[in-house]
Amino acid sequence: MKLSLYGVTYHDCPIQARERMTLSDLERHALLKAMHAQAQIREAAILQTCNRLEFYLFASKAFDEVAFLAEQMGQQGRPVRIWRQYSQHLSGVEAVRHLFEVAAGLDSQMIGENQVLSQVKAAYSEALQARTSRLVFNHLFHVAFRVGKAIRTQTDINCGAVSVGLAAVEMAKAQLDLSKAKALVIGAGENAQLVARYLAKAGVAELIIANRDLCHAQDLAARFAKARAIGLDDLAKALARVDLAISSTAADEPIVTHEAVEKVLSHRRRPLLILDVAVPRDVDPKVGELPCVTLKNIDDLDQQVDLNKAKRSREIPKARALVDQFVAAFQQWYESLSVVPVIAGLTGKGTSVARREANRYARQFCAQDREKLAAFAESVVKKILHDPICFIKEAGGDPSGEQLRAIDLMNRIFRLQDSPGDD
Repeated sequence: MKLSLYGVTYHDCPIQARERMTLSDLERHALLKAMHAQAQIREAAILQTCNRLEFYLFASKAFDEVAFLAEQMGQQGRPVRIWRQYSQHLSGVEAVRHLFEVAAGLDSQMIGENQVLSQVKAAYSEALQARTSRLVFNHLFHVAFRVGKAIRTQTDINCGAVSVGLAAVEMAKAQLDLSKAKALVIGAGENAQLVARYLAKAGVAELIIANRDLCHAQDLAARFAKARAIGLDDLAKALARVDLAISSTAADEPIVTHEAVEKVLSHRRRPLLILDVAVPRDVDPKVGELPCVTLKNIDDLDQQVDLNKAKRSREIPKARALVDQFVAAFQQWYESLSVVPVIAGLTGKGTSVARREANRYARQFCAQDREKLAAFAESVVKKILHDPICFIKEAGGDPSGEQLRAIDLMNRIFRLQDSPGDD
């Protein structure tokens, strides 16, 4: 078997392409179902955030994962050409290291951000529900959770907790006096809640929460003294009077279209800053062509990201050293799986032989001595097998070609089942 990762991220894939790869909950479930049905895929998980879509697979070495994923993306209506152009591949220990760095916030656009660890946990939960996470991924993801916790508690990588939402607010503060500004938050999900909280903390003069579900908007607005809620029907009117709009919804298509807002925004004299931090984007790029509008998207946060990296750069080596420790421990555990069947086979066969031979002579002994005879026979076998088993265990940590050949030879000599070379 082999452990592989295929994905698109903000490192190499621009938002214009990345947003076309975004999967809905139902689509992810459908993909996991297809992976569960594929006999050559033993385990699978899908990690999706605003900056990445990643497929983790534990599959047969002979399985054509590239063709399978391209076919599945096509069946979900995603442009296969874009997937092939931008998807990156990692395997083995590098895939493990990548997941650990993601969970630690080291691979995030905002270094050290906390939200991504929750998203890794969500990906694992989806895999459990789909029954595509078993022995290897159960261990892999639980170690990833421990990595995320260790990095955040043993380093200052996330001091002054940050997120894309905070980066958006900091960008707005650099261009506006928020104490005199009217702000609009579009959405009521986790990201939108963070944006609203940061704006309120920054002392925004007025805060409007817009959401498709008015009740959700009202619940969020109730948390802040200077906030009120509106539905999406009133969105254009609100954009006509605010100074700042930050949008973060889970909509599949733009909810702020050029057609809907062109008329009301054409009468504006004051500038309007719109920060669209959603993937797929909430705001039609053509809206940014209106004279009064400055439109930024999630990729435009790079400057703020660079400032964040500079502040935390001194912690990155320490964090990576911790990740290396977890990677090494996982690698040792993972490689030891190949020798478990051999050890179990040797122990089981030796114990069986000892008990069978003890039973042959049991009639010559009283009941108390029969127990001693059986214990003696098993003890002798264990001592005989002690050195071979120690050798195999050492091979599990760093199996060389010579050791693997020896393990294969033991399988054939002792006629053990489940040879580690079967996969």
